[in-house]
Amino acid sequence: MRLLSPTLVLGSVLAVTVVVGGQQTASKSVRLEDLTWVDAEARLGPDTVVVIPLGAAAKEHGPHLKLRSDAILAEHLTKRVTDAAVVVVAPAISYHYYPAFLEYPGSTSLSLVTARDMTADIVRGLARYGPRRFYALNTGISSVRALAPAATLLAADGMLLRYTNLEARLAPAVAAQKQDGGSHADELETSMMLYLDPSSVDMARAVKDFGPATRPLRLTRRPGIAGTTYSPSGIWGDPTLATPEKGRAIVDALVKGILEDIEELRRATPPEPAAPTPARAMPPLARPLAPADGPAPLDRCSPGDERTIRQIGDAFTLHWTNADPAGLAALWAPQGDIVHPDAFVERGSETIRQNRAELFVRKEYRRTRHPLTLGIVRCITADLAVADGKWELRGVLDGAGNVVPTMEGLTTLVLKRGPGKWSIEAYRYTIKHTASDTIPPTLLKRPGWPGIIK
Repeated sequence: MRLLSPTLVLGSVLAVTVVVGGQQTASKSVRLEDLTWVDAEARLGPDTVVVIPLGAAAKEHGPHLKLRSDAILAEHLTKRVTDAAVVVVAPAISYHYYPAFLEYPGSTSLSLVTARDMTADIVRGLARYGPRRFYALNTGISSVRALAPAATLLAADGMLLRYTNLEARLAPAVAAQKQDGGSHADELETSMMLYLDPSSVDMARAVKDFGPATRPLRLTRRPGIAGTTYSPSGIWGDPTLATPEKGRAIVDALVKGILEDIEELRRATPPEPAAPTPARAMPPLARPLAPADGPAPLDRCSPGDERTIRQIGDAFTLHWTNADPAGLAALWAPQGDIVHPDAFVERGSETIRQNRAELFVRKEYRRTRHPLTLGIVRCITADLAVADGKWELRGVLDGAGNVVPTMEGLTTLVLKRGPGKWSIEAYRYTIKHTASDTIPPTLLKRPGWPGIIK
């Protein structure tokens, strides 16, 4: 492996005093957990950049690396960042979205929606005290799929969330690697661990394990499972090629890229919130029994409710694209349903999950896209709403392997507010028919469509 250019390697960088408006402010980084609330109040201001380390502490990395490998990397990168920049470091997140490794004992993953919402809630909680710029120091690849929609949610509230795109930052090292390919417990990750914590690496158990990839990557210990990459070891790549020298170059390049991200974030202007909110306002301790100017109209939702409900459409689109049946089904209430135009009913989120899990492994659906866009939202009561929108289904193959013309139509959703979120109670949709329709489009929405590819 050709080592990265010396220009990518950082030397020690001293933290400098920050001057704002002629006033000298903090000259070094701090960890939030080491402060009292009084000290935290002094450090959490509108110009503060808050770094949130994100590294799995329970995710398999083959038989030769510890489950905590990502957490080790996140801690080292955080230390390097605090030595070189003035930031406030929030406590690390050790659980997130890592669905590709769940067949290997000890590995954990949150659902995509939970990982997204947890990230957003952490940022919103800290933003109450002033900061509007946040950086997720991210050491995973699949976690980006939750961080990206979290950033979108937060932008609507006037907060700027940036994160490490590990795949992009590792691209120079990938181009220089000796292994045929890979991205997990491989030459690169093992090299980093040999540099950071050699006592945690057992090279005697490192093996080359590089099967055909699936997108998104999902490793399995069972051969012949459609839509997965067979890996009896939990490795995808060739860790036998790893060296600590390669690891040092890769880590130094990562630090350089993260510092560039943070400084770009520091210079960026946070978005304006969709609805004005008082600066540093604290929520009321109890909901008033009646507003001073009388009850709000029942057919109007708060701006926050409308945004949340419309984002269900975005989440539906994302889960379908990611072939994530659990994430998709989680949008429904436990007894929520889908009624198709041919009167077929799918009742219950578990039924919806099972049907989509079967659907997504079929060849005709593997590259499909199903955008759902919600427009008009009306609240019937404080906890019950109706949303109207439109849908498309693109990229389905017929029995001969030909692409079926894009289907589209209108949809109406009944939603109910439950603990912490809105969920779909009822999903109804229509299909726009054309003269070229040759197959029953409704059947494309569930398993059992005749003429599938074998």
